[in-house]
Amino acid sequence: MPSLDELAKTPQNINEWFLSICAHVAESRRVIEELSKEDPPTEPFKSKYAGRNMLKSALQRAQSFQPSTDQETSRIRCAQATIFLYIGQVSVDVEEPKEAEKNFQSCLDILGLETTNKYNISLLLHAHNLLAAVWSGRGDHDKAYQLLEKAKELHAGYLHSKLPAPKSYDEIFMDEKFSSEERNVMFEKLYTNTLFYLAQVFGVRGDNKQAAAHCHITLQRQLEAEDFDPLDWSLNCATLSQYYVTMNNYQSARHTLACASSVISNVQESSENSTYSDESYDNEKIVKTRADIERCWIKFCVNLLKDSVSDLEASDLSEKVSKITEMKNNFEDEEDKEDSDKKDEGKEEDKKEEEKVEDLEAGEKKEEETQKEDEEDEQKKRKTFSDLVDVEDIELLRITNVESGQYEELVPGELCKTYEDARKVFKAGSKFVENAIKYYTFDGFVTDYVEIKQDLSGLYKNLAVFDKDESRKCKMHKRRVDTLTELVTPLNIQHFRQICRQLRFELGEVKNTMVSLKYSIAVELPQEQQNWKKINNLCFGAIQEFENFCDLLRDPNDKFPDTLSDETVRPYVISQIYIARLYGKFRPMDTSQKLSFLAKAETHFKKALDYYDSHLKQCSGMDLKEEVDVAREMLHFLPRKMEKIRQAAA
Repeated sequence: MPSLDELAKTPQNINEWFLSICAHVAESRRVIEELSKEDPPTEPFKSKYAGRNMLKSALQRAQSFQPSTDQETSRIRCAQATIFLYIGQVSVDVEEPKEAEKNFQSCLDILGLETTNKYNISLLLHAHNLLAAVWSGRGDHDKAYQLLEKAKELHAGYLHSKLPAPKSYDEIFMDEKFSSEERNVMFEKLYTNTLFYLAQVFGVRGDNKQAAAHCHITLQRQLEAEDFDPLDWSLNCATLSQYYVTMNNYQSARHTLACASSVISNVQESSENSTYSDESYDNEKIVKTRADIERCWIKFCVNLLKDSVSDLEASDLSEKVSKITEMKNNFEDEEDKEDSDKKDEGKEEDKKEEEKVEDLEAGEKKEEETQKEDEEDEQKKRKTFSDLVDVEDIELLRITNVESGQYEELVPGELCKTYEDARKVFKAGSKFVENAIKYYTFDGFVTDYVEIKQDLSGLYKNLAVFDKDESRKCKMHKRRVDTLTELVTPLNIQHFRQICRQLRFELGEVKNTMVSLKYSIAVELPQEQQNWKKINNLCFGAIQEFENFCDLLRDPNDKFPDTLSDETVRPYVISQIYIARLYGKFRPMDTSQKLSFLAKAETHFKKALDYYDSHLKQCSGMDLKEEVDVAREMLHFLPRKMEKIRQAAA
């Protein structure tokens, strides 16, 4: 290619003009992409600014040429639009979004809707993607969505036109050209980026279903094109599982997690044996990504057990309702049944002919429905991931080309029905916790470490529900106490006040649960075997944890606020009610102590109601009504109970 000096003269024809422009563009990109790596920290964008100025000079040179034919006009417009795109990209790099938006828009304005040009379609698709990213970064997600939807239309329209693979926009300034196959790969990569950006925009707009669908399709397309970073891909895939978890779709959640684990397993800490060789993969990033995927597995296990408990409780309630209904039906008057039978006999003959006709119609309708279902099933089988952008049944999506079977076998993919099922989930979750805290240690990642250990506490909590042995339940909750106490003891309250609040409240709940279990065990034992002293100590321990929580709500001047923050209102009211109930569970030594404990219970019920009644607007919608109603009843009942005790002791 001639030097810039040789091309400094005014071009005489379009070929000379293109040679001149190509030389300017090539030199500017060399400065931007290569020399910028050597820029000093004090001037991080020095070379990029210089390269952008060179591009602007090339653009002025391009704008000065006067085409003589329609073909030359189209070629010149495409070159100008490409340079605008390059300038916009540099503006993004130097953190000037307004300048980037102006240049990307200029690129689109020049091209208009001329989508059949062999260069334009790739350029249009890329410009829409980049401009959407700029608008999204500036907070205008609706504008970004409109641009990306337009990009989808452009892609679909070009495919529908049956034209050959479009040329890459870079080719207009290149001596070497790409093959048809390479062009198609690059064009589809641009569309994959469109779907990726759409996934993010849908997420911000709150359309989680479409966000998940687009993310799922993006991941599949990246696999098929073999164009992805395995660390980023596996983490994105694991993160996608969390959407399925929120939708109680544990089969799909497990599948995406298994795919993530499969892909990350092929990235070794030493690149020598890695399926994906890339010297940029430092061991720190690999270990962190693995730990993050383990954490997604932990959330899967915690939520699976939690939803299994909810399902179990709902089944128990449904069974009780069914039994009551059955008992009620057994008492129905037999004569009413006989009268009903006689009336039915009178109508039976009249209906025979009608039923024959209905049977024929139903048979034809069923045949039509079966045929329709077969056609729909066949269509679903034929659908590719590119076709499923607007999928309604997102659970139908599966990621192919990944050997995920061995990882899917680690954990059940459906709700647990028995203790054995729950124990499998618990054991897997515990292993994931063990792996995650190898990276997220207490010393370096306090917040993350605490959250992981709290998840372990949650695993114990929900496993205990499935265990029928109350003694074993107590042991599980004792392990929760040990785990949470180990966390909260070394924490600096000044720096980790919110975490300390969470841990103290949870400790109070756990010890309160243990009090209830121990109490129910004790009342079934002979009197000489009842250990009320131990239960009293547990009561004191639970009360202390709730009081510690309430103390942590005080301001730096040790003053309790008149109005609590919204996130602490419910825990505070519930804490006061729990404390009151715990005082009522004590087995006191004498009447005086019993009256003292009941008086304290009355005080704490009043504290809960005082705050609730004086902050009705704030407390509305916090699911406190049931607890508050019980507290009111207890306040009405306690004075009479204490008076009876006094009279009995007199």
